[in-house]
Amino acid sequence: MGGMLPWLWHPAVWLPSGWTWESLASETSFNYPVYGDLWTYPFLLALGFIFIRYFILNTFILRPVGRLLGVTDTRPRPPPLNAPLDAVFSNYGTHPPPDLLAAAAKTGGVSVRQAERWLRQQAASCKTTDLGKFCDLGWELVYYSFYCVMGLWVLWDKAWLWDISEAFVDFPRHSMTNDLWWYYMVSLGYYYSMCVVHFFAHRRKDATQLLVHHILTIFLLTLSWICNFVRIGSLVLLVHECVDIPMQLAKMCKLAGRSDLMDPFFAVFLIIWLSTRTGLYPFWILHTTLFRAHVIANMFYPVYYIFNSMMLLLLILHIIWTYLILRIVILKFATNAIQDVRSSSDASAEEDDDDDDKNAIKKKR
Repeated sequence: MGGMLPWLWHPAVWLPSGWTWESLASETSFNYPVYGDLWTYPFLLALGFIFIRYFILNTFILRPVGRLLGVTDTRPRPPPLNAPLDAVFSNYGTHPPPDLLAAAAKTGGVSVRQAERWLRQQAASCKTTDLGKFCDLGWELVYYSFYCVMGLWVLWDKAWLWDISEAFVDFPRHSMTNDLWWYYMVSLGYYYSMCVVHFFAHRRKDATQLLVHHILTIFLLTLSWICNFVRIGSLVLLVHECVDIPMQLAKMCKLAGRSDLMDPFFAVFLIIWLSTRTGLYPFWILHTTLFRAHVIANMFYPVYYIFNSMMLLLLILHIIWTYLILRIVILKFATNAIQDVRSSSDASAEEDDDDDDKNAIKKKR
């Protein structure tokens, strides 16, 4: 480690040619982002977000509103206690290996068919209630609405919003302003809080992709902060966060039984998603970082390529989610019903949902 650290923090890895950490620290013409801020303020904000979410919004606003809208807070009764089957469920869920299921059923004194029914009942009893999901979606709706407005307020008077070339002109002499500082810290705090909550929130079909997205976003924000890519980073944040507002509204309408409102919100979500995640992000932002930044600012150093690699990985996640979304749209036209919105249902019900979709298409045909 003693030999790795000097290489890892060598200016040639992180900074354009001719710049050193000392020269940045001695500059008085601009304020370079302070590296130490990353290890203090985001974690404090994450704790604040968790407190606000569970002890204020959920308790005093979201749960009462959900009950008022008729969102249920009940789950099926758990099956009778059966230790061998419980051990199988803990390790394999509802689809264990057949031989293992048969052995557990014999040990537990039930038939294989009864054991399969026990596993399904146990999975149903472990699901988050609709009201719990409503509160989770409500929190995300509140955050994304606030952050979208904050992004427009912060970036409206910034030159790089209207001419993306300005994100790299005169790089790295870009001052960290107070509003950009808060814009970054709030986002980092939110994604740290979501990583913590991920491990005890209800499990979604795309839970793994979502966690990868959160970690990748934190890594990108941290990397862009250290390298002072905050201008391009702020544009990435602005393009990404606005799409989640109609998505959360569509899901909440579904839980409240308002399909008449769910479909319009889903349509708005689809338009914004395709415009931002598969339009502005790859053809405006990513195109600039890949093909123009090195021309504007002579960026030929390792972190520039690492940053672009992470941006490309984020695009791959977008493509995967776009496939899932378009699959939902196809099912909508095939069955005249949206089964879920971007895989928000529980992972334990994933296989049952897929079977229902296939059966519905067959009936339609």
